[in-house]
Amino acid sequence: MTTSRTEILARMRRAKQRALLPDVTGLTPAPPEPPPFDRPLADVFAEALAAVQGELHRFDTVDAVADFVAGICQKQGQSQALGWDDLPLPGLAEALQARGVDLIPSRLSDPDRKENYARMRHLLVGVTGAAAGLARTGSIVLHAGAAHGRLASLLPDIHIALLPHDRLYPDIAAWIATDEAAARIAASSNTVIITGPSRTADIAQTLTLGAHGPRELHVVLIRK
Repeated sequence: MTTSRTEILARMRRAKQRALLPDVTGLTPAPPEPPPFDRPLADVFAEALAAVQGELHRFDTVDAVADFVAGICQKQGQSQALGWDDLPLPGLAEALQARGVDLIPSRLSDPDRKENYARMRHLLVGVTGAAAGLARTGSIVLHAGAAHGRLASLLPDIHIALLPHDRLYPDIAAWIATDEAAARIAASSNTVIITGPSRTADIAQTLTLGAHGPRELHVVLIRK
């Protein structure tokens, strides 16, 4: 047994020493440019988002967004929602408060982490901003930070993401090429790309939404 093993390993070493790999420099063509869209980006984004079970809503005013968010909270029988500290729509927190909905900061801080988590774990709606919307795949880019607690997009059953219209791009390449801060954000471990609600098909190959995160994703496109 030992002799056979030694002979096999020796053959492998000799073969490795004689092996020559072909030079493939310049043989691999660059990937083709994706075709341009013949429709507005917002329409392409809406279609791609719907294909992954997300929903797009378009509003022009703070009051319209507040009515929408408050309506979802009221349907869930709740008067609170998790939210970022600096949402990309000034005045939204105050408008929601006037409608009987309070935004709770979605961050855990020492030494009261357990108390903070207990206070927010029952909340069913989370409200965040978005660094970018990617029309080709219907994805949104979120960057967590001190004022952007990641729990708002992970813990509740319903995630509402506020996306300013000027942060809509054809794809991730266009976003990185256009936005000066995009490359830094994209390289951060605090950045995630979300495509539709949380899903899994691990059990009996049956698609289930909300298994590991929100079961609903609502993207609110805001025209400023």
